[in-house]
Amino acid sequence: MRAITLTVLCGLTFLTITAPVRADHYELFIVAGQSNCDGRGPAASLTGDLAKWAKPQDDVLITYSCSKLRGPVLTSDGFKPLRPGWSVAPGKNKPKELPSDTFGPELAFGRGMADKLKDKKVALIKFAEGGTSLAKDWNPDAKDRLYPAFLDFTRKSLKELKDKGHTHTLRGMIWHHGESDAALTAEEYQKMLTAFIARVRTDLETPALVFGIGEVFDNGKRDTIRTAQKATAEKVKGAFFVSADKLKTHDMGTHFDAASQLELGDRFAAGMAKAINR
Repeated sequence: MRAITLTVLCGLTFLTITAPVRADHYELFIVAGQSNCDGRGPAASLTGDLAKWAKPQDDVLITYSCSKLRGPVLTSDGFKPLRPGWSVAPGKNKPKELPSDTFGPELAFGRGMADKLKDKKVALIKFAEGGTSLAKDWNPDAKDRLYPAFLDFTRKSLKELKDKGHTHTLRGMIWHHGESDAALTAEEYQKMLTAFIARVRTDLETPALVFGIGEVFDNGKRDTIRTAQKATAEKVKGAFFVSADKLKTHDMGTHFDAASQLELGDRFAAGMAKAINR
């Protein structure tokens, strides 16, 4: 009797170990930019009517990394459920580990895409760093800056899904950036942003990648960037513009507050859904 029991248990153990992991197909979106993309929305503000956003969204995945430009790299260590905290403020506010106490537009953007792409699985790849410029830090030709790290992280994230047996379609990218380049002319920023979009599409081998451009907050000193953002969205095929109209900041004109970060994410999701269904 004892021998029979051991045989059955061994058989069950074998089945448990060799059972295949379920393979899924993911609709993938990239989230990138500087501080308003990384997000300075206070998670502590997610109370009352906003309390639902404080909870993990188990049906939407995200993988996150900041860069090494502002100190040690902090990451989500692979794909995790979407929730507040995949955000790293630089300087004295930089957390020692993740999740942190801030969030960006990915919270509502990921939820919006999952709701709009019913019966499909959604995952986000987020790479962002506050206080960075397109002219210098995100310049694709600057070998020691952000762009190579962005590409490397994106490719490793795609490989992670593949290695786990999953498949994916890289559908779009949202980009919130521009405050650090406010001294440039509209023509200069538009030229760089147009070239940046083309380079991302080429390097990720996704020539039709939809690209959402989020407007910087109007503090009276960023008119050239706002003009360039609108013009780029109008002239680059597959790009769309997301307005910051009526959004609010919590620090006198730069970083969106919690409610505005959620609204920004909703606007990105609406624009993305419309663009990918054209």
